[in-house]
Amino acid sequence: MFVKKITGPLALLALLSVPALAQAQTGAVRGTLLDATTGQPVPFASVVLLHLPDSTVVADAQTAETGAFALQNLKLGTYVLRANVLGYRVGRREVSLTSAAPVAQLGSLRLRPAATKLTEVVVTAERPPVSTGLDKRVVNVAKDLTAVGGTATDVLQNVPSVAVDQTGAVSLRGKSGVTIFIDGKPTGAAGGAGGGSLDQIAASSIDRIEVITNPSARYDAAGSAGIINIILKKNQRDGLNGVAAGGLGTRNKYNTSLTLNYRKGKLNAFGSYDFRHDQRFTNGSLDQTTSGPVLDPATGQPTPDAHTLYLHQERNGLAYQTSHAVRLGLEYALPHDQTLTLAAQPRFNTYSSDETILSRQLDQTLNQPVYVGTSDRQNASLGHNNSADFTFDYRRVWPARPGRELTAGAVYTPLSADNALAADLRYLGDGVLATQQQTFHTNLHQGAAQVDFTQPLGEKGRFETGAKSTWQRSDNRYDFSSTATSASPALTQQSVFLYQEYVQALYASLGGELGKLHYQGGLRLEQTNTHGLQQQTGQEFSRSYLNLFPSGTLAYDLPREQQVQLSYSRRVQRPNQGELNPFLDRSDPLNLRAGNPALLPEYEGQAELGYQKGFANKASVAVTGFYSLETQTITSFRQVISDPLTGNQVTSSSRLNIGQETNYGLELVGALPLAAWWKLSGSASTFRRLVRTTLLASDYTNSNIVGTTRLNSTFTPTKKFDVQVSLNYRSPVVTAQGRRLTSFNVDAAAKYTFLPEDRGTLTLRVSDVFNTLQFNFLAYGPGLDSQSYNKRESRVAFLNFSYRFGRDGESAKSKRKEEKEDAGRGFE
Repeated sequence: MFVKKITGPLALLALLSVPALAQAQTGAVRGTLLDATTGQPVPFASVVLLHLPDSTVVADAQTAETGAFALQNLKLGTYVLRANVLGYRVGRREVSLTSAAPVAQLGSLRLRPAATKLTEVVVTAERPPVSTGLDKRVVNVAKDLTAVGGTATDVLQNVPSVAVDQTGAVSLRGKSGVTIFIDGKPTGAAGGAGGGSLDQIAASSIDRIEVITNPSARYDAAGSAGIINIILKKNQRDGLNGVAAGGLGTRNKYNTSLTLNYRKGKLNAFGSYDFRHDQRFTNGSLDQTTSGPVLDPATGQPTPDAHTLYLHQERNGLAYQTSHAVRLGLEYALPHDQTLTLAAQPRFNTYSSDETILSRQLDQTLNQPVYVGTSDRQNASLGHNNSADFTFDYRRVWPARPGRELTAGAVYTPLSADNALAADLRYLGDGVLATQQQTFHTNLHQGAAQVDFTQPLGEKGRFETGAKSTWQRSDNRYDFSSTATSASPALTQQSVFLYQEYVQALYASLGGELGKLHYQGGLRLEQTNTHGLQQQTGQEFSRSYLNLFPSGTLAYDLPREQQVQLSYSRRVQRPNQGELNPFLDRSDPLNLRAGNPALLPEYEGQAELGYQKGFANKASVAVTGFYSLETQTITSFRQVISDPLTGNQVTSSSRLNIGQETNYGLELVGALPLAAWWKLSGSASTFRRLVRTTLLASDYTNSNIVGTTRLNSTFTPTKKFDVQVSLNYRSPVVTAQGRRLTSFNVDAAAKYTFLPEDRGTLTLRVSDVFNTLQFNFLAYGPGLDSQSYNKRESRVAFLNFSYRFGRDGESAKSKRKEEKEDAGRGFE
């Protein structure tokens, strides 16, 4: 009786608790989106889970670069998973989460490329301006209006943490040791060993930028500041599609481009041509005071007492550049889920310039002009730079084993560059006319081959391993001649410098998930062999060294779209052939330059601690604290000397391992939609830079607090009209011998979309609206105090028109048919 009395209430309690337990239990949906034709991952796709039967949105996510997605903390029930991305048909699949099977592992879901654009049906999710992966920050630049009609240089100016100076040199968090990749490969067009230019890459061809400050073991260790990977656009639509564009800019600037893509079945052929002509004025000034020995005209010997010389220079010039860039390629889907891609990207670049330099130098000790430093000079230069990238890529996946992948690739880049400079000088001391002739020739061959394999471990783990071989050979020739003056004899110089570098690498890494913890750690081994020969002097050097480069990342998911992340990596910056060439360049008689064959590579270790959070209104914020220590830092060093040939007081510049550099600070990146028609995004950072010189006769330290800010404001007053305003600010930053001063600029652009199906786009943009962008420097050292002002034409207005054509214009009947097909399943 007692048992029966107790059992009744217990049974009732058990029955009442069943719904509560079922409600408390949560589930998840995981999978990977792949291209049904090529087997390639589909990144940045919108994945939405809809509740049945009312189709309310329960959860959403965006696929990673690997195509993977995960929807967590879901109530048990029946749903429809919808995957949507531009260029593909909408994929749908019914998903049931039960107490017996709360986690749905969908494996590989294959999306079919869209033959038409379903303008009446498909709503494409917009990519966030900045997204963060386990080892990289991905910046979506495809909709950056302030770079329309420009080049990769214009694109990078608006990327968080990145800066580009007037010479095209790229820095990351104020550091110049940056490695540039195009689609994950080194290239002669991106300022790499080939000395190419980012101005040879059209902004219209760029889809996104990956900023990798702490790369995993899979990436090259080269680049002490990190890696910038430029990802080019890829068209996935069936049939023939393309974009034709043209633009005009103020002061004789214009460009045209054509992009074509043909896809049928397993074959995808793509090609593009970009032409641009650019004319820019430049001007600048230099005020320099030096103190040191000078040549006594009476005795021909250096004076025992130091003389103080003051030099003032004014520069004005006009530079012209014309470039042709071609890209041709084929992608073919082989049997057994294999893909083969072949591509060629030749580039042809010609340039010329005219420049006037007025120099006035005064010996303040004697209060009289210095003959060699008081002149009027006219420079005229002409040259070309031709290069190409030939690439091969192979990829295989195993659908029965999601996550297993084998890739192989190779790139070969030949480059040939020639430049001739003729100078006419008039020395004001006696009116003597003199001439100088200079010719430069560079012939470079570089290449790389790599193989990588990924093996899944269990449900969420993976093991990666691979090998890579990189090589380059360069032949650098220089000829110089000048006529005699009252202060110096006629001079003839020639330099032939041969350089070779080989890097062999092996790596292994382990990654995966343990609950809410994501982890990735690896080790990279690199063997470097270099050899240089200066034929004129017979000076020869070789170097061989083996390095280990560890890296690791931990990320932990917190509730409400929050994540914390900790990472570390060790990097290297190897000196290039220009820094190692010991030849003494006398083309500027007041500033001698030479390389340093004794240079050692610089090493850097960097740690980061980050926090990021997403909000329901699509706002996001990411805060990163970073610390880096660089040893054997390579930098340019100037000193005042007495020229051993003429006895004149001059400055001499070379590259030295000066000591170490420390950087630590905070970085903030965020996006905030203020209204449906107004979106803000931006970044800000502040860090302390400390340069400690320990390898010179007199040790000293230089430090300061650096601040940078970028702010983008985008307005969409109507569906077809967009306006964007961008602001960039960078405070002074120290170097070993001085500082680079403040830079600031504002860019603005407006875009109007018109014609049937929005095929036409008209964009007006103005760079540096207030004409404030300039690059000014202070330099100081023993007996040296210098300030330079440099201005390159930056306020430019561009008007660009683009027209999209292809298979977007199918009939409404065809659209309804495709809509019906997609409503069924959508996945293969």
